[in-house]
Formats: sequence, structure tokens, C-alpha cells
Amino acid sequence: MFQTYSVIITNIKYKTRNYLYNHGWLPCSLRKEPILYMIDTQKLMAVWETNCILDNVRIQWYEKSIDNEINRSDILEPIEIDNSHYVYKGIIGPITSNGYYEFEIIHSLYTKIISSYFQFFPSIPDDPNSTYPIQIIAFADNQFGLSVFNRLVQSASQKTSPNFIIHAGDGVQEYNNLQQWQTDFYDPLANYKLTKHAPIIYAHGNHDFDPKNLYNYTTDTSWYSLTIANTRWIVLDSNIDDINQDLWLSNELSSPETQNKDFKIVIVHIPPFMEFWDPIAWNEKKEKHWGEFVRTRFAPLFNKYGVDLVISGHQHNYQRGQSNGTVYTIIGGAGGELDFDRVEDWSIYNVVRKTHHYISIEIWSDKIIWKAYNLEGFIIDSFELRKGS
Repeated sequence: MFQTYSVIITNIKYKTRNYLYNHGWLPCSLRKEPILYMIDTQKLMAVWETNCILDNVRIQWYEKSIDNEINRSDILEPIEIDNSHYVYKGIIGPITSNGYYEFEIIHSLYTKIISSYFQFFPSIPDDPNSTYPIQIIAFADNQFGLSVFNRLVQSASQKTSPNFIIHAGDGVQEYNNLQQWQTDFYDPLANYKLTKHAPIIYAHGNHDFDPKNLYNYTTDTSWYSLTIANTRWIVLDSNIDDINQDLWLSNELSSPETQNKDFKIVIVHIPPFMEFWDPIAWNEKKEKHWGEFVRTRFAPLFNKYGVDLVISGHQHNYQRGQSNGTVYTIIGGAGGELDFDRVEDWSIYNVVRKTHHYISIEIWSDKIIWKAYNLEGFIIDSFELRKGS
């Protein structure tokens, strides 16, 4: 009962704060603290928002462990959405060595607005004992489920301080809804400080897809790849049926940068093999064909080039299975209404959990440990991927 009241009070706090900002009743300040998004192995994008225009805004960064020179961006111009939403984006990098990095957002005569730090792993560490495990928390499809997402983020923050966050898409229900980006996505992550030191690896979903490719609040890169220590991550866009993405994927998977890594991991919002959905939407509305190319064209490439793990969302429950040596997971349980109706049977999944959840991933030098947690914080599935298995 206490937890229910706590969630309600927290939700009211988010929405009240958003209302005050929208009506100009709060002073010029950060309405969204910076969130870092990975864009490749050596660069991140910081995204933050104010309720006013600031002069001479820059982002600067430096490595904490050594007396290094400060890297500073050019002056950043805001994206003006309306008179209380000004989005700033700044690139951090290139960063070429493992370590802790501090970043600061400044304006005018180098007045500091906010600062934070993060740990970066663009290469395999020289001293594995001081690096591993690398901690990752993963979500997908929180959408309109603020109360659920809030509880999951709170639970995750109590269990670990992650190095990275994975979001496999549909961070909001409606891409153009400014309140949802504030109260349903940014506020829970900021309130529990889950993203304070953890960059996000983000894959666009169908609900947060921007046909104009502006992506004010997330990375504006549709598909990309990056290295974290001994792992190679490939992020795809299941909204875009484009042969250029196929060609890029084939080149990426066959590259030495990918093939030489111990673990090859793909994140794509729509799963290659979906089994649960609304039957009317699946059949009569032809939603079974959404992202069909992920199964017909991408999955054979996963098989050909030895992808170890595929992480997807879209379907609002949890599944895990294996096909041709690749582990397929569906983690779309961060808040959206759960899917209970089976519409297909691909005979590859041996674990099904029809409950809201989040994922904990530990990267070690020789293995990946995966755990799925439900709303109550109990483990509902776990497995290990071993190097060379």
C-alpha cells in the first residue's frame, strides 16, 4: 500500500512540475537534466532542455584521472520547440581511451549549469580485474505506463549503478507529446539518477519514430554500431525498410571490428520472431507485416555472421529462445499494456513471462550474465552467454 501511495505522489510531482514549467511559473532553469546517448564507439551526444534561451552555451569534457586539457565545444544553439522548451544537443568526443570522464555544461562567462561524469570503454581493458563487470540495465516499451516504469526504474536503481542503459524503443506513446517525454521518460530516469552516469544505447521504436528524422529528445542516428570493451553492439531501425540499412548491416557484421569481438549483440525494436499481439490488429489490420524485413532479411545475416544475442521490444511481455546459435530476447515489458494473445508459434522460445520487467546485464571478460526482474524485484529468468559458446 505504501508503495502505491509513493508512486502516486511521485507521478503527481512529475506532472505538477511540468505544468509549472509550461505556464512560466518557474525561473529559467534545466527542465530536463542532460542524458547521454551513445552514437558510436568514441562519441556521445548529450541532450538537455531549458525553459529559456541561454547565451553562449557550450559543453566541455576531460578525463578525470589525469591532468588533461579541457575539450570544449563550439557555441550550441537551441532547438526551439515552443516558448518553454529549448533543447540543446552537444557532442562529447572523440574519446579514445578507457577511463572516467567529467563533462560540464556552461554558459555566458563559463558559468557552470550542471556537471556529471561517466565511465567509458572504447577498447578491451588492459586490466580486466579493475574493469569487469560492466553493468547494463535494459528497458523497452514503457510508453504510457508511467507508474510501472517508475517502479521498474526505482527497483533497478536500488540494485546497481549501471555503466550503460539500453532502451529498445517506444520510450513514449506519442512522439510529438511533449508532456510524455518529460513525465513518462525523462523524469523517472532523472528522479532515480539511473542515467546520471550511464549513457543510453537507444533503438527507435514505432511509437517514438520521427519521420522527419529530427529526434529532439534522443539520438538522431537511425542505425549505428559501437564497441564496449570486448563486445560489439549493432543498433538497427525496424521502422526503415531501406536497402542501405541492409548493406550497412552486412558490412558491419563482416567487418574485423565486429568479428574480432568476443560477443556480437544486436538491438532492434521489432523482433524477428514475434508471437504475441492483438489478434485483430495482427491479422485484419496487417500489423503482422510491420518490420517483416527484420525476420526475412536481417535474421539470415545474424545467422551467417554469428550474432550472439538479439534484444528487441515491441511485444509487451518477455520471451527468450534460441535459433541457429543466436539467443533471441523480447523485453517489451517496461510499462505498456501486456500482450497475452498468441498469434504465431515460431518454436524457438523456451521462456515466456507475461509480466512487466526490466533486464540486468553484466559483461565479463569471458561471459555475459543476463537477469530479468519483475515489478516486485524477483528474478523471472536468467542465463549466461559464454565466450566462444
